[in-house]
Amino acid sequence: MATNPVERNFVTRYILGFAVIVAMMLGGGAGGYVLQGVDIPYAGGIGTALGALLVFVAFVAWYRRYDASYSSE
Repeated sequence: MATNPVERNFVTRYILGFAVIVAMMLGGGAGGYVLQGVDIPYAGGIGTALGALLVFVAFVAWYRRYDASYSSE
């Protein structure tokens, strides 16, 4: 089974993981900022969690497609 170039190299795995974490922080911050104005309890926290989750789900969808392009099956 062929692996993609990102998984073969420790440095690229580390950089990609760090980039995903930073993107989740930015997405979570944006989601928290958007829902902060809503008059419900914990709206900022809920928005932060939803924003980070949305970024992570988008990354997983993209990475699965990317990884499947290197699969031999």
